[in-house]
Formats: sequence, C-alpha cells, structure tokens
Amino acid sequence: MDPHSQSTPETRAESRSLDDIVFRKLNATDHAAFEAHLLALDPDSRRSRFGMTATDAFLEQYAARCITLNAIIHGAFLGEELIGAAEMRPVGDFIAEEAEIAFSVRQDWRNCGIGSVLFARVLRSARNRGFVRLYMSCLKHNAPMRALARKFSAEIHVEFDEAVALVEPPRQTIISLLREVFDEASAFTAIALDWQRRAILGREPRNGDVRPQKPAA
Repeated sequence: MDPHSQSTPETRAESRSLDDIVFRKLNATDHAAFEAHLLALDPDSRRSRFGMTATDAFLEQYAARCITLNAIIHGAFLGEELIGAAEMRPVGDFIAEEAEIAFSVRQDWRNCGIGSVLFARVLRSARNRGFVRLYMSCLKHNAPMRALARKFSAEIHVEFDEAVALVEPPRQTIISLLREVFDEASAFTAIALDWQRRAILGREPRNGDVRPQKPAA
C-alpha cells in the first residue's frame, strides 16, 4: 500500500464539512452527551485537556458537576453526539471579571474549523457578560491549542510544562448581543426541525416491515 495514500485523522478531517454541525450552548439535559464526549477522548487528548491523567471515574465526576449555573459550555453537535466543547467559568466570585476557558474536540474532527468556531463563540459570550480577561491553560507542547489561541490575539506565557494564554475580549455591543441571541434561536430551530424529521421517519415503514394490506373484497 502506498504510505502516502493512507488515511490519517488530519487528512480525514480536511474532507469533513461543518454543514452538518449544530453549534449551541449546553444545558442540564445535555449531561449524558457531555459525559460521553469526555469519555470518548483518548489518553493523550485527556492529558492535553486536563493537564494530567484523567480516568473514566474522574471524567464522570467532572461531567456530573460541570454544567452549573455560573458556567457556559458551547457545544458542537453532530446529530445527537457532542463532538466538541468549549467551557467558560468565572474566576472567583459570581460577578468576577475574569474567566477560565477550556476546549476539547474529538480526534477525528480536529483541524476542520470546529475549534475556531467554538473559540469565537465563547469569546463572544465572555464579551457579552462583561469579562475583561480570559485564561486558557494547556501543556507547553500542545501546539494546535497555542496556535488557536494566537489566532484570537492571545498573549501566551510559558512556565515549566504549562502554557497560559491570556485573551482580552472587546466590550459588548448591541450587535454582539443580538448575534448571540440569533445563533441560539437558529440552533433551536435546527433542533426542532431535526426532531420533526425523526418523528416523520419514525412513522414510515422501515426496510423489512410488512405494509398492512387492504382486506379482500
């Protein structure tokens, strides 16, 4: 086999499209999807996301307490499956002006733009809520995440094995507020249409089903 013809996660991602991806905020009903997303991360991805070895038990406990009132999580959904997430939590008090952000994308969906969309959305959410500084920590060798942070004008500081990115969101405007509302409404509409489609397909006979026959005259 020609080694240059072999498929890799990177080459497969390049051929993927975001047209089928729905981006929206997570809520309490998305706990199972968020937990499944974290558990699906491979060991290297878990270490890159949490900066340490993360067991299944740790991820289950993390997901159970993750979706809280003062946290905002943007998700990338392929159907009902969560394939990417961007988390933002205030640092300190509820009215804090600083927040921490973190990202995770399923391996076979990296390098196709999901991280950039999630970063832009979490940045806008921070902007609309008055946060003036965002901090993102990652391992020093996590070049893709550092490149993503630089794309959004982050200032990166490296200490030992850790890199800390600092992003300062612009001030909120009426346009930024309306865009967030519009995106949420669009996502809700997409979900409603998908539910309707699934309901219609569910009433149609499946392959192998026997259609009812009219009684003989």
